[in-house]
Amino acid sequence: MRISRLGKFRRRRDFISLVGCTATLLLHAMTSACAADIVVRQAWSRATPKGAQVASGYLTIENRSNGADRLLSASTPAAGKVEIHEMLDAGGIMKMRPVTEGLTIPPSGHLVLTPGGSHMMFLELKSPFSEGEQIPVSLDFENAGQINISLKVGGIGAKGPQLSAPSEPTARLSASGADPFFTHIHDPRLMANVTVSPGRSGPVEVLVQLEDPEENPLAAEGLSVTLSNPDSGIAPITTTAERIASDTWRARMLVSEAGKWSLALRIAMTSKEKVEIAAPILIE
Repeated sequence: MRISRLGKFRRRRDFISLVGCTATLLLHAMTSACAADIVVRQAWSRATPKGAQVASGYLTIENRSNGADRLLSASTPAAGKVEIHEMLDAGGIMKMRPVTEGLTIPPSGHLVLTPGGSHMMFLELKSPFSEGEQIPVSLDFENAGQINISLKVGGIGAKGPQLSAPSEPTARLSASGADPFFTHIHDPRLMANVTVSPGRSGPVEVLVQLEDPEENPLAAEGLSVTLSNPDSGIAPITTTAERIASDTWRARMLVSEAGKWSLALRIAMTSKEKVEIAAPILIE
């Protein structure tokens, strides 16, 4: 039986289409990250004081595949909800915002969640995080799916994961205390993102960004910062902060010695309403 020229053309077209679809599927399979391609390491958090309702989580995610992946969400039985936050530069001022589309891990690259940078925020804690505790967390990736990890809880003023053998550059950096110290203070009425830089004794700058409970910028009429170290017998130091944006304040202070300090904020919402919140910080 003779096959028409049109029939041959159609068969050839269908064959080319099939080959193209197969190649596309194979390419997708080769370039999409799977659970085996995603490596999570140095996952840690800080101990929280009694009554705290919020904590942060940090880690490093390595993507060993040839295709990008995305960290979409996280969950834990230790908190009512977990949000992924990123720090954005708004006119020279770093501001924290929740991400709705996740964070990308580039092919053959990594994503670092760190204090003062992108991080996980645990809200509605079931109980305070205690030093030495392991917090179970499920990470949800766009391609790799769900990966279960544990966050190791360090001390209240911890600046990084407790590694048994830190590399020499890491040790030098930690010893210098040059890194800023970042903490998030939560109250039912407001939240404050606080950065103390540098994180060592001597002159420091305290930068405070205020947010309402829905994480919108919050304006206040005034703000003061108090640093105290009762264990060392140092009298509290209070400074009135200057406003540098509608929701951001800055104070310059002198920290006389290293150790665990208490940082307290007195925020004048109105002339009649004052809010006081505090958190421990570590100065090296």
